[in-house]
Amino acid sequence: MKIIHQPEIDSVSIDFKDGIEAKSYLENGVIVRLDAKGNVIGLDITDSSQFFSSNDEIDLKEACALLGVSESTLRRRIREGKIKYRKPNGKDYRFKRKDIIRSA
Repeated sequence: MKIIHQPEIDSVSIDFKDGIEAKSYLENGVIVRLDAKGNVIGLDITDSSQFFSSNDEIDLKEACALLGVSESTLRRRIREGKIKYRKPNGKDYRFKRKDIIRSA
């Protein structure tokens, strides 16, 4: 994984693996880059200073998409104590967006 911070344009790029971008889409200020098979190869975060300071909470599915990992991988990282979370109703995971980004 490679993380590139470009403060002059307030952007962060996270490359999960090498590959040729075939498609991308923008969601909540995050550009998700996909290869020809639809696998996430990287993320570009616009307005990164605002994004990283956000206390917005996201659910398990959103966290997986943000990190480009499966639910089982994220659950394993939770069990290993690598990711902060809370369970407001006792069953559903909630994460601070900034904690998920920092865990990448």
